[in-house]
Amino acid sequence: MELPRAWQRPDPLRGLDRISWVEVYDGRGGAGRVPRLLRSLMDADAGVRLDALRSLAERLLTDDTVSEASFCAVPYLVELGASYKVAADVRDRVIFLLAAMALAGKGFTEEGRRTHRRWNALGRELPRTAPDWLTQTRHAVAQGAPKIFEALASERVACLVALACAVPEKLPAFVAGLMQDMTELPGEEMLSDAAEIAVALLKRSPELLGMDLPRPKVLGEGLVRPAHQPREVAAALMGYRFALISAYGDEGAW
Repeated sequence: MELPRAWQRPDPLRGLDRISWVEVYDGRGGAGRVPRLLRSLMDADAGVRLDALRSLAERLLTDDTVSEASFCAVPYLVELGASYKVAADVRDRVIFLLAAMALAGKGFTEEGRRTHRRWNALGRELPRTAPDWLTQTRHAVAQGAPKIFEALASERVACLVALACAVPEKLPAFVAGLMQDMTELPGEEMLSDAAEIAVALLKRSPELLGMDLPRPKVLGEGLVRPAHQPREVAAALMGYRFALISAYGDEGAW
C-alpha cells in the first residue's frame, strides 16, 4: 500500500545548515540558536519540543515583530507543520506561529529598529525601507503555506470561530469588548451578524458583555485597530485571535 503524500515528504529540516545563521539577524543579534531550536521541535520528549517552540517563538516573533531570522525560518516551519513525521502538538502550534508571523504588525530593520504596518486613507499599505522583513516574511508564508494565508483572509473563519467561542459558558476575557465592537463595524455585515448572534447567545449572562462599558476600539486584548486598517486585515486578526484562544485558552499557544 502506498503511503499518504504527507508521509512521503522529505526531511522537513533538509538544507538547514546551508544558512549561516550566526550572520542572520533575529532582533537580538545573530540567530545561531535557531537551527538547534528547530531540530528540538522533532525531539522525542514532549517537554523538550514545547520548550523549544516557546524559545523559537520569542526569537522569531519578538513582541509581534519579525526579523531576517523569521523570514529564513518560514520554509522549515512550513515543512514542520505539514509533515506527519512531526508530533501533532508541534504541528498545530507551528501553524499558529506561521499565522502570527504573517499577521505581524512590526518588523526589525538591519539597525535593530522597528517599522510598523501603516495604511493610507485609501486602505493601501504604506511602503517601508528595504529589506522590509515584515513584508518578506508575510509573502514567504503566503507562498509556502497558501491555505493558512487564505484562511486568515477569510471573514467566514473569523465569524465561525467567534461563534464557537461564544457558545461555552465560560467566556474568554477578551471576547466581551470585541463582540460589541464587531456589532458596529461599518460595511462588514457578515462580522456584524455573527457578533449579534453571539451577543444573543450570551444574553443570559449580560455581565459578561460589559453592557455599561464604553465600546472599545480593539480586536482583542492589546490589539488596537490602526488608522485606515483594511477590513480584511481586521477579519484576519479576529479569526486568528479567536482560534488561538479556543485552542489553547487565555495563555496562548506558547
